[in-house]
Amino acid sequence: MTAARPIVLLAATLVITYIAAPLSRPQAAPWAISQAAPRAISQAAPRAISQAAPRAISQAAPRAMSQAASGATTSHAASGATAHAASQNPVLVVGGIRAEQKTLDKMVSALEARGFRASSVQLAGNPSGAAALPKSARVVAGRAAEIRKKTGADRVDVVGHSMGGLALRHYLKSLGGHKHVSTYISVGTPHEGDWLGLLCAATAQGCRDLVPSSKFLKRLNAPPPIPPGVRAFHLFSDQGTGEKNPLPTATNIRIQAFCPGRRVEHASELADAAVQDLVVSILHGGPPATTCPT
Repeated sequence: MTAARPIVLLAATLVITYIAAPLSRPQAAPWAISQAAPRAISQAAPRAISQAAPRAISQAAPRAMSQAASGATTSHAASGATAHAASQNPVLVVGGIRAEQKTLDKMVSALEARGFRASSVQLAGNPSGAAALPKSARVVAGRAAEIRKKTGADRVDVVGHSMGGLALRHYLKSLGGHKHVSTYISVGTPHEGDWLGLLCAATAQGCRDLVPSSKFLKRLNAPPPIPPGVRAFHLFSDQGTGEKNPLPTATNIRIQAFCPGRRVEHASELADAAVQDLVVSILHGGPPATTCPT
């Protein structure tokens, strides 16, 4: 057994090194620990003990490292995250009613900084979102088609803020968007409507579509709320109103469950760093995560 001790120490060092590294990467630390540690312990250590020879060191150590690394494909090391994102679907960010372009640009910039190919589009009408939501959905569909043609991607991922999330759902359900979208994320979207729509309902069809129980919402919320095959997530803030209603079949995420006490006003949700973290972690395919940056 004395010959096995250095190998046991080597296997243990590999495991400890691998577990410690992802702790600085919030998106995937839980997955990295749960997947890599048992695998490295169960595979590397017994092999080292049973063989207990120089040949075991040369064979087991590289194998342990490669197997542990394969279990951490969702941990996204800083050097690999950009490359991984670049291989992902392009991302389309859709604004809400009266969306400020500078707010959309902040989400686009956050995605681009992490390696994603990202762009944005405003809803139809003047101001944006004033037009009927089906018309806005056609604008979204056209922009998504342009992105797919330009990038050569088969599918896009979409992020819709407020009313933009409703236009995206119409695109998915009624305009064939489910064939071209992999992941749908709504941020602050009132999926059952919002009575605030009454404030502009007299002059804008988009606002009338937003009122709870409108004909548009009844059709939109008829089963299935999201077509099968599309990953769906809904992010909402305690400071919102209609956005707190869950989206059936989606993963519903309360921002303050990750960042207790954080104030995220509806109009600035896309510019919030914690929201950006959550969106990025979802687009990476991992569990929602954020460090709640200020």
